[in-house]
Amino acid sequence: CFDYYCDANSVCGVPCAEIDLQEANMHAWHSTLHTADDGSGVGAGYGGGESWDGHRDWTREDYGPNGICIETSKPFQVAVSFPVDGSGQLAGMTTVLSQPGKPCSLSITVGTQGYGTAELTEALRAGMTPVISYWSSEQMLWMDGPGADERGPCRGDTP
Repeated sequence: CFDYYCDANSVCGVPCAEIDLQEANMHAWHSTLHTADDGSGVGAGYGGGESWDGHRDWTREDYGPNGICIETSKPFQVAVSFPVDGSGQLAGMTTVLSQPGKPCSLSITVGTQGYGTAELTEALRAGMTPVISYWSSEQMLWMDGPGADERGPCRGDTP
């Protein structure tokens, strides 16, 4: 926090709108939009989390080791777009994953119900800066755990 950093969880004490293009590992994927005061945000993808009870857009057969569409042990492409409506307001975020030689791509759209679009439009227009960070943790069940429906890809963390 020695330089200026903000996110929707006020990690350095400063809340701001946040767009997670890709929170992923080889077992789970999430793309999420956050307003400045919503640390959970609205997202889509495949994974879970300890309290996850939402829709799962893909399955472990689609995305993961030996995935039919995305084999996560090999390189794949990520394309993200931010469509706007007729007035120039953000209409959502679309993420497409593809991999050469695979018969299908995976696509998700987040935020189509108007969630935070005015705040996120303003942040993007102001020049929101992309930051790419790689990190690891032995505690990732928030992203890839079994969830309330017990269908998430990972049963436990690996020490």
